[in-house]
Amino acid sequence: MKLLVCLLLFALCSCKTIDIAKPTLSSADTSFLVLPPSQINIPVEIDLTSQLKKVEKSLPKQFDGKQEQCEGVSFSYKFIREPIDFQLKPNSLYYEVDGKFELKLNYCPKCHELWDEKGSCTVPRIYASCGSGEPMRKVKVAYSTNVSITEAYRFNTSTKLKKFDVLDPCEITVFKYDATSEVEKQVRVQLESLEKDIDKQIEDVDIRSSLQDVWKQLEEPMDLSGYGLLYLNPKSMALSPVSFENNPKRATLNVLLTVQPMISTNSMTQQRTPLPNQAPYKNGDGFQLAISVKASYDSINKLMNQSMMGMDIPFNNKHIIIDSLHVLGQQDQKLLVEVHFSGSKRGVFYLVGRPSITTEQHLVMSDVEYDLNSKSVLLKTAKWLFDKRILEELSKAADYDLNPLLQETKVSINQQLNTALAEGVFLSGKVDQLSVSNIILGPNDFYLMTRVSGNMKLKMK
Repeated sequence: MKLLVCLLLFALCSCKTIDIAKPTLSSADTSFLVLPPSQINIPVEIDLTSQLKKVEKSLPKQFDGKQEQCEGVSFSYKFIREPIDFQLKPNSLYYEVDGKFELKLNYCPKCHELWDEKGSCTVPRIYASCGSGEPMRKVKVAYSTNVSITEAYRFNTSTKLKKFDVLDPCEITVFKYDATSEVEKQVRVQLESLEKDIDKQIEDVDIRSSLQDVWKQLEEPMDLSGYGLLYLNPKSMALSPVSFENNPKRATLNVLLTVQPMISTNSMTQQRTPLPNQAPYKNGDGFQLAISVKASYDSINKLMNQSMMGMDIPFNNKHIIIDSLHVLGQQDQKLLVEVHFSGSKRGVFYLVGRPSITTEQHLVMSDVEYDLNSKSVLLKTAKWLFDKRILEELSKAADYDLNPLLQETKVSINQQLNTALAEGVFLSGKVDQLSVSNIILGPNDFYLMTRVSGNMKLKMK
């Protein structure tokens, strides 16, 4: 009988649930999570084809002028230009225009005002012409435009007439008069007046609106298809000097963006900002981003339960089965994990472990041990649970390869980097490398410090 009672008491004691008070979490200062700004250098191509056509269409194709006087040479002229041949040079817009003119002249050696207060020629006027009633005389005209961009993202231009060559001289043999210089003088005035018209047409190219659209899109989160939302948080923009390419006809420059990116598994409230004036430009290539990835502890819960739930750990004729795990938060930058177990005993205990990222991009737990409350209770009720094998097996199982996740995230980011930002504005890009350098534990979430490198390109029409 005594033996039966002892066996019953032993059974009752062995099945007794171990009850441990839930530990207190540590508060954490997350101010250090604000990473220093990163920079993105984006080559930009602006297709000038349509705008150059507008310039061509808007400029007058014919000039007429005259100079009348009673005594001496009077003349009238007509100048007709051909379509503009735009030949872009690296640092300026350069364009040549073929033209032709006709000139009509008359000559009076002496005038008097006897019969006409405006004067009358004392002899019959001598009339002559060149390019009239015969092929018009040819000229070659060339302009050059220097282009810069203001702080407010407007084109600032300065156009100058660089060439005016009369290919067919206009010599009037009847009264031995060479009209070439006079034609050049008169037509040049008209051509030089076009400089302001050309400047206005080019300065009307509205790149500011396109850049505003880009800025708004950069403030929008990028959906990484189940892996969170990427917030670039743009802070400033700067543009390099403009250069030009002739074939195809386009302007090229670099946009330098300063950003403070973050990836979050949950939607975040953002404060929208207008496009700021240009910041000073510095040369760069592609992007090297430091990104803070904010994630809830639930994501670690999933990893842990996938690898540990159902684990049966035998030792010393006893065993425990891991039923479930739940990350509660952090204690002094260590994860605090609630472990529900059954087997030789049933109940809950709490573990702490220091998470870290290996060079092979694995999330691992080191220094795994029972928290202070668990130690105190287990020493009194189930000292056998202090077997090192339990902690060793749990620590070994807490090894998570992040490479598949990082690769999938790269694919998702690349999809977001290849899209139309607005009408006529196209973004392309590629992430070359994505890696995690550190993990930091916050009060309600944890943060992965990541490095992302690659390149981006912007095309505007």
